[in-house]
Amino acid sequence: MSIELSSSYGAETSASHVRTRIAALAALAVTAAVLGWLARNIYYIATDSWVAPIQLSPDSDKVVQLRLQLSRQTSELARVEAEVARIDADVDAIDAAIASLSTMRGESKQSMTWEAGVRGEELARLDRVVAHLQQQRELLGRLQDRQRDVTSEARDDLAAGLIDRDELRRQEQALDGLALQVSDNERQLEEAQLRRREADIARRAYRAELDGDGATSAGPALPRGRMPEVAAGDERETRLEIEMMKLASERRGLVAVRAAAADRLAKERELLDEIQARPLYRAMHTSTDVAFVPYDDLDGVVPGARVMACVWGLFSCHDVGRVTEILPGEVVTEDPWGDLARGQFIVLDLDEPGAIREKVLRVRGE
Repeated sequence: MSIELSSSYGAETSASHVRTRIAALAALAVTAAVLGWLARNIYYIATDSWVAPIQLSPDSDKVVQLRLQLSRQTSELARVEAEVARIDADVDAIDAAIASLSTMRGESKQSMTWEAGVRGEELARLDRVVAHLQQQRELLGRLQDRQRDVTSEARDDLAAGLIDRDELRRQEQALDGLALQVSDNERQLEEAQLRRREADIARRAYRAELDGDGATSAGPALPRGRMPEVAAGDERETRLEIEMMKLASERRGLVAVRAAAADRLAKERELLDEIQARPLYRAMHTSTDVAFVPYDDLDGVVPGARVMACVWGLFSCHDVGRVTEILPGEVVTEDPWGDLARGQFIVLDLDEPGAIREKVLRVRGE
C-alpha cells in the first residue's frame, strides 16, 4: 500500500515539474518574442525616416499664391524679352544707318573729281569757242577794212556824180553793221574768255584739293581762301562723321543695356524653371501627394522606398505606397513634430489615398 502511494506521489510530482517547465518555456518564449518585437520596432524607429505628408491641390492656398507669383514672373519675362527684341531692332537699325552713312562718306572727293572732270571738258569747249570767236573777229576785221574802202570809194563816186546818195547810205549802213558785229564779237570773246578763266580756276582748285598739298598747275594765281563747294563738301563730311560717332555711341549704350537685359532674362528664366520644378507647380494642374522630409531624415529616403503608416506612428506599421521622386530645392516648413525645419519635398505614390491624412508617415528603405 505504501509502495503504491509512493509511486502515485512520484508520478504527480514529475507531471507538476513538466508543466512548470513548459509554462516557464512558454513565458520565456513570449518574453523573447516581446523583446524581439520591441527590439525590431526600436530599430525601425531609429532607422526609419519620418515625413510629414501633404496633399497639394489647385485650390490650396500655397498653390494659389504660386499661381499669382508665376503670373507676375511670366509677365516680367515677357517684358524683358520684348525689351531685348526692341534693343536688337534698334541696334540693327543703327547698323544699317551706319552702313548707309559709310557709303556716303567720301562722296565729296568723288564730287570734286567729277567737278574737275566737268570743268576740264568745259575748259576744252571754251577753248574752241574762244578760237572760233577770234577767227570770227579776224574775218570781221578784214570785212570791216574792205567795207571802209568801199564806203570811201562810194563817197568819191558820189562827189563825181556816178552814184546817188542812197547808195552811199547803204554802204555806210553796211559799215555800221560790221562795226556792230565786231563789237558783239568782242563782247562774246570777253565772256568766253571769262568763263574759260573761271573754269580753269575751278578745275585747278578741285585738283589742288584732291592732291591735298595745295599744288597748282601753271596759270593765273588762284584766289585766296577755299571754294564754296569745297567748304560745303567738307562741312557735309564733318556732319557725316559726327552723325556716325553719335550712332556708334548710341549703339554701344544699347549693347550694354541689352547685355544687362539678357542677364536679367536668363535669371528670370532660371527662376521660372525653379518655380516649374516645385511640386506646387504640378499641383496647379492636378492634386499631388507629397511629404516634407527634414534634412536629418533625408539620407534614408530614396526613390522606390516603402512608405509606412503606423498606429500612433509607432505600432502596427503597414505599407501604404512608395516614394517616386525627391524634388530638388530647399523648403522651410513644419516638420512631422510641428517645429519649423529645413528640408526637401518628396513625391508619394500612395496605394491607400487616406494615408495622406496621417500626421506622420515613415519611409523605410529596406
